[in-house]
Amino acid sequence: MKKSISKKYLFFILLFSFLASDFFSQISANAGLGTLNGFGVEKTFYGINLGLEYPRSDKNTLFGRISYYIPRNEDDSTLESVYAISTTTSPYSLQRNFIVSTGYLTVEGGTRFYLINGYDNGFSVYGGSTVLLCVNNIKKKFADWDYPYDEAEYQYNGDSKGTILNLGVGLQGGLKYTIPSIGSIFCDLGGSYLIIRQASNNTVNLSTNYPFNSALLFTFNLGFRKDFY
Repeated sequence: MKKSISKKYLFFILLFSFLASDFFSQISANAGLGTLNGFGVEKTFYGINLGLEYPRSDKNTLFGRISYYIPRNEDDSTLESVYAISTTTSPYSLQRNFIVSTGYLTVEGGTRFYLINGYDNGFSVYGGSTVLLCVNNIKKKFADWDYPYDEAEYQYNGDSKGTILNLGVGLQGGLKYTIPSIGSIFCDLGGSYLIIRQASNNTVNLSTNYPFNSALLFTFNLGFRKDFY
């Protein structure tokens, strides 16, 4: 009985190893630079991305990509009151400036269909559907403490940072050119409509650069893809 069980385990281990080796022997890795814009939002966010692409056929692939966009600050600062922890502290309240900072982290995936040439041959155009998971980090960046009082004796009302979790669906299109034995240069443009947007607290209302102000997000990416066979 034990021998039979051990043989089953061995069979599944070998099967998994075979499938994994077959998958990773065909996979491509890519890296690039990108921009993100919300429709109607003035600021453009700049970032870097890493991704994987797996060919199901010469004309059809699955892809995934994670992107980090550098946080940007609001143009104007805001005053907020800070209050003493003890009611006997004097003065009981003070004013402090802060700037709101907004950043993006996105994870997207979907399918791509290649036209003209295939996934790993010459010049091609491609397009497909995407699913986008987007996380916004909203943070208050306070000015230096500039009072002759102990900062540790004061506290803020409310939260100093918040998060928005967004889920979107969309389309993507792009161009790529494969250089034999080297890799592929690509660029693509994507648009996603955010169907779910969930905020962690009211701090997110301080930012004008987050998806509650725009249900449409547009991304542009330029990068290099290396194929492994």
